[in-house]
Amino acid sequence: MKLNPLVSATVIVLCLLCPRLVSAQDAPVNKDGKILGTGGVSSVSGAGGGGLIPWATLSSYADAGQRGGSLFRTRVDVDAYQLDIDGGALTFGNRMELSFARQNLLVKPANLHVRQDKTGIKVRVLGDIIFDKAPQITLGAERGSLRDKGLARAVGAQHTSGTDYTISFAKAWLNGIARRTTLLNVNVRYGNANQFGLLGYGGDDQDVKWTAEFAAAVFLTRQLVVGMEYRQKPDNLGALREDNAHDLFLAYFPDKRVSLTAAWVDLGEIAGARNQQGMYLSAQITF
Repeated sequence: MKLNPLVSATVIVLCLLCPRLVSAQDAPVNKDGKILGTGGVSSVSGAGGGGLIPWATLSSYADAGQRGGSLFRTRVDVDAYQLDIDGGALTFGNRMELSFARQNLLVKPANLHVRQDKTGIKVRVLGDIIFDKAPQITLGAERGSLRDKGLARAVGAQHTSGTDYTISFAKAWLNGIARRTTLLNVNVRYGNANQFGLLGYGGDDQDVKWTAEFAAAVFLTRQLVVGMEYRQKPDNLGALREDNAHDLFLAYFPDKRVSLTAAWVDLGEIAGARNQQGMYLSAQITF
């Protein structure tokens, strides 16, 4: 199967980031627990990470032998659409994450609501984001199922449910850019979700595609993080263009129990509505 150029470039970057792979069992133990903010926040799919994409991080600060979780609420408000998301995640040890999100999309011009449920799983298979020379690597799956199917069928989606698969790589450097903690995350995704699945799955162009996703963040202080994300999207619906998405975010972690995130997002063209830009706001509690 031929990869697109962005995915090919991603593979090259991953090879440079992975001079050697160390098993998670051999990684050094952080006796003081995880560092504030390195668990990220909650993505639009419910999985731990950034806002637009999951990261290789897990959603709580649970370490080996511990359990943890998170609850969140997010709003994305752009010109023609408003997306509200409620969800949460559970983590088991520093190994596995199970997540759930209920998405409610408002199509403003038509006063139409589209609801979707997302369930996900991530498993950390190698490395540690800070305490290992190799990046932290997770394998993930996200299952989406539309509760309101009419719009997806109207735009020509092949399915009203589907599953995306991801492999994620993340590494944090404590003495990174400007001597600040710096984090880089790269995902490779295999799936067919149209506009995060809200317009169904698959289409008349191609059913399943490889896409790439990136995130970078810098800790301005121990509690304040600035960064960006980029998400390539499959563009399966021949009659409706689907642009890639990106954001610029600012996240505040007053402690390990609370995080607040604000971002400017650019979702591109959605179902014929061009230049969908606006605000992303999210609050999360972690336990």
